[in-house]
Amino acid sequence: MHPTLRTLLLISFVLSGCATKPPQPVARPLFNGHNLAGWVVMFGGEWTVADGVIVGRNGVDWSTNPEKSGSWLRTDREYGDFILELEYAINAKGNSGIFLRSALEKNPAFTGNEMQILDDRHLAKPEIWSTGALYDVVAASKVMSKPAGEWNQVRIEARGLRVNIWLNGEQILREAPLRSTRGYLGLQNHDDKSVVQFRNIRLTELR
Repeated sequence: MHPTLRTLLLISFVLSGCATKPPQPVARPLFNGHNLAGWVVMFGGEWTVADGVIVGRNGVDWSTNPEKSGSWLRTDREYGDFILELEYAINAKGNSGIFLRSALEKNPAFTGNEMQILDDRHLAKPEIWSTGALYDVVAASKVMSKPAGEWNQVRIEARGLRVNIWLNGEQILREAPLRSTRGYLGLQNHDDKSVVQFRNIRLTELR
């Protein structure tokens, strides 16, 4: 084989290999650890940053909020398919949540979905309103929340109209149904009696 032809074939093989191998999704910080850049406060409440932690206090009481959602902190843009990883801690009798692909108007728990967060370690069995549930849709498979004040690890994989969720290393939802394929991600503080903390928030966008 002529050397030039051999070189051209080798270049063609290398280029074809590069073309067929898509870039791998990369996990990126969704929170910079210093301020709320990239986040937007919805429906009031007090959202601050201290020591690399987002803290939500003084949430709007849901009973007086016409949208019945409490206050929430949302991303500044919408997302489609993703892997979301974070840690949270909730105070005694606290109530919070993680909103998945929600809209700006009305209650984000129902324009999209909410993974519920409660101080509910004491529960004998999970409910559709307890920690790890897709709120008012499907309960988690087991009670995996830690006692109030301790850090919990969450992993959420949303692909199309299905979601899988892990809490503290255990898969608690498998192929649960979602309402939307695209929307905002959010962190909730349900009422003025709850203090919720979030840290190490990372997002992998899935193409």
